[in-house]
Amino acid sequence: MIGRNDPCLCGSGKKYKKCCEGKQQITTEKVFLDEIEHVLQTFYNVYPEKKDIKDYINIVSDWSPKLESHLQRELIEAVALDDFFFHKRLDIWTNYIKRTIKKMIRPKMVELLNSWNQPFLFIGEVVAIEEKYFKAVHALTKEELFIRRESNRVIPEGMQVFSFLLPDGSEVDNQFLAVSTLIFFPENYKQAFSNFAAQFDEANESVEQYLQNNHLDFWVGLVDSGYSGEEYSSFEIEVVDLAKQFLEEKEIDAPLLLVSLEDYLVEKKPKARKPAAIAAGAIRFAQERNLLSGASFTIKEIAENFGVSSSSLNKYYQELLEYNAVLV
Repeated sequence: MIGRNDPCLCGSGKKYKKCCEGKQQITTEKVFLDEIEHVLQTFYNVYPEKKDIKDYINIVSDWSPKLESHLQRELIEAVALDDFFFHKRLDIWTNYIKRTIKKMIRPKMVELLNSWNQPFLFIGEVVAIEEKYFKAVHALTKEELFIRRESNRVIPEGMQVFSFLLPDGSEVDNQFLAVSTLIFFPENYKQAFSNFAAQFDEANESVEQYLQNNHLDFWVGLVDSGYSGEEYSSFEIEVVDLAKQFLEEKEIDAPLLLVSLEDYLVEKKPKARKPAAIAAGAIRFAQERNLLSGASFTIKEIAENFGVSSSSLNKYYQELLEYNAVLV
């Protein structure tokens, strides 16, 4: 085993601790995070199974009449699905975790999955931003915890946040990751969060019981305060932010592009591994539609700017063309 003060094996002439040790640590962390992501994504890909669909549909049927006047069907189904998994039918999740543990080789993953028996619902306020986490205060308990950021996009302090959380495997107290999508709400919905917390203060229930029994009431309170699902998902926001950043750097004003891109993201819900691929496709789309104030770039230049392949760029360029062709 190489020592930290030994010459690095890469041949740079530097000590290992000054050279590749840090790179190795980064690689190990990335492998661990990729494995976590695979476990979570596989769950949502596989479940609910056919035999459980009826129970899930029943929950959606209960929720829809109270929310559908303001929220899109897709959002109602998404939040109802997490209620189904983590409140109504927790056995689906726990059985999946038990089976997954048996397939794991790395002790660190086994240890982490053993702590994943119960995802918990978090609602609160963003109070500070760090490189890898943001600090949030629980609306009910006032406890401070740290939630792993899903991207590098800007998260304004003061926003309200909602998600089901799990320990993130960092072995640091109060550090968590989101099981479901992190949903951020503008500050003007803070009163809805405060009202929900005030009702908890009057209830004779634990935090877990209250959130489980009143999850739907939380969303009804948001709808009553005027919320209509206008906040995009973190993935969608990152796509738009990347496109805006490109336009700002090139000093291009292209408001019609951003309108088309936002509509496409909301309606088509494109599935991409990297938000940059969609943003790059959007720039090519805008160029072909003469929306870039006369600016012109080669496909290679656009792809390199966003760090994606030309094929990925063209995939979403074609989707945007097809989407707008339907609108016309």
